[in-house]
Amino acid sequence: MTRVVDLSHPLEPGMPHARTIPAAEFTQVRTWDEHRMRAMRLDMPTHIGTHLDAPSHFVADGVTVDELPLESLIGSAYCAQVLRDGPDPVTATDLKSTLDEHGVVLGAGDALLVRTGWDERYAEPDYVDKHPYLSVDAAQWAADTGLRLVGVDTITPEYPMGLRPPDYHHEIHGTLLGAGTLIVENLVLREIPDRWCTLFLGALSVLGGDGAPARALALLEESSVA
Repeated sequence: MTRVVDLSHPLEPGMPHARTIPAAEFTQVRTWDEHRMRAMRLDMPTHIGTHLDAPSHFVADGVTVDELPLESLIGSAYCAQVLRDGPDPVTATDLKSTLDEHGVVLGAGDALLVRTGWDERYAEPDYVDKHPYLSVDAAQWAADTGLRLVGVDTITPEYPMGLRPPDYHHEIHGTLLGAGTLIVENLVLREIPDRWCTLFLGALSVLGGDGAPARALALLEESSVA
């Protein structure tokens, strides 16, 4: 039997966001009492909540969301759990060790989801500024492997914004997106650690978009119990 797991945070007021982008705003423009219908207006950046980063986010001539091949949004994915308590890196060695421990071999076209445990801390102040991050060698390994997508349960795979030097370069985004490896941020991975799934990424087709909100779903094949 197939079980479907939602890997997305809901869009809601007060969602955490980077200081470089505005908060989301939700306005009820039609109400049941007054209009006998309901309609809501959303004002939000493309990079908030569970969302996809397209190559054009950090690559000058990179493809935009609407130009992505549909095959990049659905397919096999493995969720590697590498738990972290604070702003510590997840390295290529960490990832390869975890994969080896579970007998997993990733190949070109697969997706890797990295669970650090920070999906549990989404509402905490430290979620924005003191989260774990991917090391440069981890991003390079993912790009060299030919992964179609890397997803994280943090606000970004980069070094935390609150700890960055003034001349910080977004090397993780540049390495992954430059290789055509998509990035998904703010995932909820607590139900699928250390297992394969089929990942469906319902990213909005934003014309010319550098990113887009996404409903991320994991399809899990599980044996039925008589």
